[in-house]
Amino acid sequence: MGLPKKTPGLVWRGVFFLWVSLLIGAPVQAGPSVACPAPDHAVAAVVGYVDDGDTVRLTTGERVRLAGIDAPEVAHPAYNDRPAKPAESFGDASRQSLQALLAQSRNRLLVQYGEEPEDRYGRKIAYLFMPDGQSIQAELVAQGMAMAVYMPPNLVLADCLTAIEHQAEQHQVGIWRSAEYSPGIDTGKGVPADVQGAAIIRGKVVSVHQTRKTVWVNLEGRVALQIPARVWSTFNGVDFSTWRGETIKARGWLVPDRNRYQEWRMPIESPRSITVSTR
Repeated sequence: MGLPKKTPGLVWRGVFFLWVSLLIGAPVQAGPSVACPAPDHAVAAVVGYVDDGDTVRLTTGERVRLAGIDAPEVAHPAYNDRPAKPAESFGDASRQSLQALLAQSRNRLLVQYGEEPEDRYGRKIAYLFMPDGQSIQAELVAQGMAMAVYMPPNLVLADCLTAIEHQAEQHQVGIWRSAEYSPGIDTGKGVPADVQGAAIIRGKVVSVHQTRKTVWVNLEGRVALQIPARVWSTFNGVDFSTWRGETIKARGWLVPDRNRYQEWRMPIESPRSITVSTR
């Protein structure tokens, strides 16, 4: 089925909706106080449509996924054998925030494609900047409209986005007012069936199993963290077995994976994605 035709004018509508949401909600943080790297080989582009808080379509037809962040999902209609999904909390607000940012420059921006330039859905992966070099990812994280995620090799903004997110969480801005983000989904109480995309989870480690290719960290509630061998070296010699009995907070994409070992699986690609509590 072909995609519906969208126009740049739709981006401008987000300004009105965001203005209304600000009148009825808590104030949004003005912007990051941590500087992110400026673009060094970006190209000029124009956005034709904003899909959600982390995906846009350029007027060239390219669909671009913002590297280094994940925003709450907007509603998705039923498609083929996939059922309709409602919007997540802050999903619409995140999309409207991105629309409002782009409206400031009449939808013009700079695009710097990632080291891995395309995802498995055929979307381009890129860092987006306002014409003055201001990071769009950083602005969305500062406003609490997206969280940082870590998918090597696209880690150019990882450190600055982490610092900005820490500020947003401290001030309980946007998504950080939701318990699903702060302190995160408690796996011991069960993962909600309607979780979509990336998530933050926390739970006690009940077992750790290491094979030649994978470390499996099993949390309460039948949730398993999957750490592939190719990233073990980035953990700087950590003995994963010492995590047994500890409480871990992890972030990444939760994948339904119902078998005799677990019901949910979260692939981990970076040590930045895991925090182990200290006793």
